[in-house]
Amino acid sequence: MLWRLLPAVVTAFASLAQGQSKWASNQVNTTLCRWQQFRAAVVKDTIYFDGGSSWWIPGLSDGSLGSVDRDDNPLGRVYTLNFSRPFKSGQNVTALFEILSKGVGGGAANNIAPNYYDGGMLANDAEWFTYGGMLMKTDVLSEPAKDIVLGYYKDQYGPQLTFTPGFLFDNLDNNLTRYLAYGGAASAPSENKAWYFSGMHSPSFGPIYESGIDPAFTAVNVSNTLITLDMTTQQKETWTNETLPPGIPGRGTPELVWVPVGAQGILVALGGVISPSYVTVRRVSDNISQNQAQSPGFMTTINIYDVAGKKWYSQPTTGGSPGQLTRGCAVVARAQDGSSFNIYYYGGYTGVRESDPYSDDVWVLSLPSFIWAKISSGSNQGRSQGRIGHKCFTPYPDQMMVVGGAPAVGTGTSQTCLFEVIRVFNMSSGTWLDGYDPAKYSNYTVPGDIFGKIGGTATGGAKVTSPSPSWATTALAEVFATPYPTTKIKTFYPYASVAADNNTNPNLPPSPSDSSSGGGVPSFLPPVLGVVLGLVLLTMIGVLILLWRRRKLFKAGMSDAGTEDTNGHRIMSWMRGQQTTSENKAPTVTTTDDISSSPADVESVGVPPSQAIPEMMNTEVPRPVIPPVELMDTSTSPRAELQDTPLNYEDIINRHSRLGLGDNSSGAGLGFGAINNPSASYYSGETQQIDHASTVSRSTGLGSSPSPQPPTPQPPTPQPPPVIPAVADYRPDSDLLGNASTVNASTPTSSSSHTATMANPRVLSGISNLSERERSHLRGASDTTISSVTSGGGDRILSPSVAIVETPLESPGGTYSSQRTLLAVSPPTAGIREEGEDYLTSRPFASNGNNAVPASPLRRSVFYESREDMNGAGRAGPSS
Repeated sequence: MLWRLLPAVVTAFASLAQGQSKWASNQVNTTLCRWQQFRAAVVKDTIYFDGGSSWWIPGLSDGSLGSVDRDDNPLGRVYTLNFSRPFKSGQNVTALFEILSKGVGGGAANNIAPNYYDGGMLANDAEWFTYGGMLMKTDVLSEPAKDIVLGYYKDQYGPQLTFTPGFLFDNLDNNLTRYLAYGGAASAPSENKAWYFSGMHSPSFGPIYESGIDPAFTAVNVSNTLITLDMTTQQKETWTNETLPPGIPGRGTPELVWVPVGAQGILVALGGVISPSYVTVRRVSDNISQNQAQSPGFMTTINIYDVAGKKWYSQPTTGGSPGQLTRGCAVVARAQDGSSFNIYYYGGYTGVRESDPYSDDVWVLSLPSFIWAKISSGSNQGRSQGRIGHKCFTPYPDQMMVVGGAPAVGTGTSQTCLFEVIRVFNMSSGTWLDGYDPAKYSNYTVPGDIFGKIGGTATGGAKVTSPSPSWATTALAEVFATPYPTTKIKTFYPYASVAADNNTNPNLPPSPSDSSSGGGVPSFLPPVLGVVLGLVLLTMIGVLILLWRRRKLFKAGMSDAGTEDTNGHRIMSWMRGQQTTSENKAPTVTTTDDISSSPADVESVGVPPSQAIPEMMNTEVPRPVIPPVELMDTSTSPRAELQDTPLNYEDIINRHSRLGLGDNSSGAGLGFGAINNPSASYYSGETQQIDHASTVSRSTGLGSSPSPQPPTPQPPTPQPPPVIPAVADYRPDSDLLGNASTVNASTPTSSSSHTATMANPRVLSGISNLSERERSHLRGASDTTISSVTSGGGDRILSPSVAIVETPLESPGGTYSSQRTLLAVSPPTAGIREEGEDYLTSRPFASNGNNAVPASPLRRSVFYESREDMNGAGRAGPSS
């Protein structure tokens, strides 16, 4: 059963320059000194390393080197090395490695995936699993369960629903435990299988630890097992355990290789020892005699396992042997024609005493002849490169790459380092190279020392195809006679050469000097808290911004659409009798459906900022008693909502129309309303839009001028009737309506002229003092826009709801004055024209003799609403 290590595990790579966990305060770089008993395997073009015991050389800021320090990877990191990285012998290759962290956020893996010493890594071309190994004894952290192993998915293969690359845990099957170490591991990617052969366990088959202080938890007993991992179906891997048959002895730290012979290949076990020295505290074998009696036989008689037949065989060798060796490494090279398979074995030691010499020789066991040959005694620049606890790999068919290991123990307490942490051996020529270059490789050729014994040439054609004197069993001969389908083997070379950026790692910031696990704040906690608190802060800022904007919108009186609701605000202000704060009121259009939309009906009327009322004759007349006025039918018009103070009909006319009278005592008379008095008008200096429909507009005035106040009512003063000058077509209010001439009220005129004009008295409109464009529009620029009545003499009579008739009076001294009479003019009845819905309704009329009849159903209204209309009487005009 599989389960994920942690969803948050990040499989990002970093330089191994940070692989050393403990750094000195003045340390600027590090160099890998030695690294032994780690678990490793190749997946396509990359080697994966896990666990082991490592030692580092710190580089200090003053250029000196510090004391060698044992690190042992307490963070539980996995290191990788890609075959595309070139290097030179003796070079600091630390930067070639990269890190794959098992801990959250790159922190310590602690008891989730701790660092193991020894064990094996089992892999195919897409994934790997670790098995076996020992932990450091500690009381701080609890260790993983006995049946839990760590795995890693790199690529997907086979049918499955979902796939997530990264680390995972797997449960062992068939009552297997991980309490096994010092065995031999081999993988066959073409078969999706891997194995772990023999090894050692504790006397109780329970937990085992590296220290070896307590025999009860030390791997001192030899295991007689073969563990098989079947990876045929990804995410459904299975583990099995087979007991070794009699005659196949178990051992400590043998080398196990898979050879492409037979239907599914064979496993070949080489070396290993009984009662090794490395499991004791003294580093000396507890049973030297037994060790020396049995261990050499693991090189002279080779144990072979047929994968397809699941059967073990033993075959003696010839040609001498390397003697008893353990903790070395081995790889396989296949002749180009498949006539021989040569197993290269490098390094190791006897396993009796740790002080014994470490081998620097390369031995080759050629199959199927089972002949040993030593092809290299191994020395480089006069110094021995012998090592133990290393691993070997084949990046190319002709090259063997040796990684890690430990050199011979130095004298005293000093620790020696490897001259070359990584070294490369050319298996064709049998020589060590001065480095590795992925751009340089060739096919494997059989060394002369080998084909000299087995016959044939460098490319193959071996003549000796069976052991001497014979096969141990015919069954084994049949296995070797069965060719392996090599098409199942995938290769991933050549590799593109990618040089490391910096192999010396200068100016690397030091890490904490103490990385002990189990105490303090977990390494992942600060970044997690930082992210959470940052999100909370950003959320609070966003909420505050939204609340501020919402408050701002409410204060500005904005609607949901983001526009100012001036109409509703002004209506509510009108209902309360208060002045609004809006500078300009949106126009309200009222008209009927049959109004023309001709562009000629729309004018931009500019009202002069100050238009003085022409000086008239003495216009002071007594305030007349206004008879009841017949109002328009409002059955089809919506009622105007008035203020809550009851008004009579006279107040309505005087206070809420431009046709009402001002205060006589203050000189206010006809035409002194807001429209007729430009100096007091709210519209002074502004441009209003007048079209064929009624336009309702309002302005609060210009600048900071105070709101106009209505004049205080004064009792009427009787005045003699005015005298109309005898001038044809004279309009006493102004010449702005297009009169030919204007006579000042103080200018005397002849009686004959006066008499001539009295035959046709003028009815004056309450709309006066407009601009020339307004007057042209109202005078009849279009007969379809302004209602008028034309008499037979060509005189025009505007039709207001209230009209004024002026009659001339002669005063002493030969001067004339005028008398105004307010007449209530009833609006047209329904039989003549349609009713208006506003204060001033105009309709075009056509002249038919002496009678005016409607000429069109078109109805126009021009209505301006101002402060004095709603809250008081019209402004008082200038005194005469």
